Amino acid sequence: MGVDPGLNKTGWGVIRNLNSCDEYISHGVIVTKKKDNLGQRLNKIYEDLLKVVKKFSPENIAIEKIFSNTNPDTTIKLGKARGIIFLVAARSEVDIFEYAPNTIKKNLVGYGHANKNQMVKMLSRIFPDIKVESDDAADALAVAICHSMQKNSKISLSLK
Repeated sequence: MGVDPGLNKTGWGVIRNLNSCDEYISHGVIVTKKKDNLGQRLNKIYEDLLKVVKKFSPENIAIEKIFSNTNPDTTIKLGKARGIIFLVAARSEVDIFEYAPNTIKKNLVGYGHANKNQMVKMLSRIFPDIKVESDDAADALAVAICHSMQKNSKISLSLK
């Protein structure tokens, strides 16, 4: 399961890896109301993400590593949303993995500085039968695919 954390929108995507082939399961976005206070918004992310984890029982949760925004307040809010994802993973006894944005892009597109459009196009090639209308869900699926690729790479290396 990949998660793209955000206070306004938290994207999630679930895939299954079968014999080094990723199979799409589901995706979605958790949207919070800007008028709600911070505690209510974080609680919504917690409750909704916990439901998703209980429904799909992922083996792992993958998340993008934090980066600093020009606005420190935005970075702090993102950090709080990420903390909720770590809490959900811990409470659900699911291992969590972090990947740098460039690693995610390089695994998905083959280029570490790919733009959103290139990533969405690659997702549509990997999963041609689905329509991902949210950038947040697309990012979450990209994180899930990156983790799948990294996990398979490490398994194959350890077998040699």
